[in-house]
Amino acid sequence: MSALLLGAGEADRVPTPGRTAVDLGVDAALAALADAGLEVGDIDGVVTGYSLAEQHLDFSADLAESLGIRPRWSQTVSRSGATGASVVVDAVLAVLGGACDRALAVWSDNRASGPPADIAGVLAGQLSRFEAACGPLIATQYAMIARSYMARWKATPEDLAGVAVQFRKHAGLNERAKYRTPITVDDVLSSPVASSPLHLLECALVTDYGGAVVVSRPGAAPAEQGAVRVLGFGEALSHQSILRNDDLFTDGVTAAAQSSRTAFEMAGMTPADLQMAQIYDCFTITVLMLMEDFGLSERGGAGAAVADGFLDREGPLPANTGGGMLSNAAGGILHVTEAVRQMRGNAGAHQLPSTPETALVHGNGGILGAQTTLLLARA
Repeated sequence: MSALLLGAGEADRVPTPGRTAVDLGVDAALAALADAGLEVGDIDGVVTGYSLAEQHLDFSADLAESLGIRPRWSQTVSRSGATGASVVVDAVLAVLGGACDRALAVWSDNRASGPPADIAGVLAGQLSRFEAACGPLIATQYAMIARSYMARWKATPEDLAGVAVQFRKHAGLNERAKYRTPITVDDVLSSPVASSPLHLLECALVTDYGGAVVVSRPGAAPAEQGAVRVLGFGEALSHQSILRNDDLFTDGVTAAAQSSRTAFEMAGMTPADLQMAQIYDCFTITVLMLMEDFGLSERGGAGAAVADGFLDREGPLPANTGGGMLSNAAGGILHVTEAVRQMRGNAGAHQLPSTPETALVHGNGGILGAQTTLLLARA
């Protein structure tokens, strides 16, 4: 039995002084309920992500109270960047396990407009004690992995830059994307160096965000027309400290190889069955490595596949169709909402010409450590 995603919603991401992370979550939740044709009273489960900008003892409790819900089941998830996909996994487990019938899966944060101003510093403070003692930032560690990947597979800076160019093209059609002006490979490589070999335009944005989906047990909602089924999911964790995972540097394999394999086996699917992908794109190198872990490309061949248009709207597997984290907005939950909206045919001006029947959605947490894969299909 598959759980259903009945609707998806996103909060307005324009920075607004005084607007809290919970406010963004409320806006996203109400939008998701409206998309699903449900009322607040129809919800008996709430699962949320965490906030970097604010301190909450239990974010799910704060959100539920703001919505006026007293859920039978609630939970707050903290899985770094993989949280956006993991809140959906936990909601699926809850509704199929009988803990609740219809749950809101929400992740929101006011990282651009709320305190503290130094989000990069906050992120650095979340590193393991091994890295924190030496002071490298998140970008520094991804740059080390990128350098290793490039040396192993003879990949070029142009291979990495092509990812940013591709997703900016998609953002150009998304009226809500932060950056829509087309860019070239030269633009990417001439932007300031964040941590060599990664440039500024190869790093995810820092924005406010809020996204939500309604997860339901089949038969528990009054209207299920247009729902999206969760056919499979997988989660895997390889490390907190990159010092504890030689695989990143010896063969370039991440735990996404395991999470996606689990999801494909559960769904009875293969990569060839996919019609769309929403891939976590905190950095350009992340996309290339995840593509190879999913089996979408041979090892070392992802850069060439991107350059050949494999991820293009008109290509074999349209990916990050709203612009992703590189051009649209921060927050891995928006990969989930984008997938659901595309599959429900209500993505607006950037709706794909052919509504996808199947999709992969993936979240990556930490320094390529926590991985969560979802496989979806139109009901």
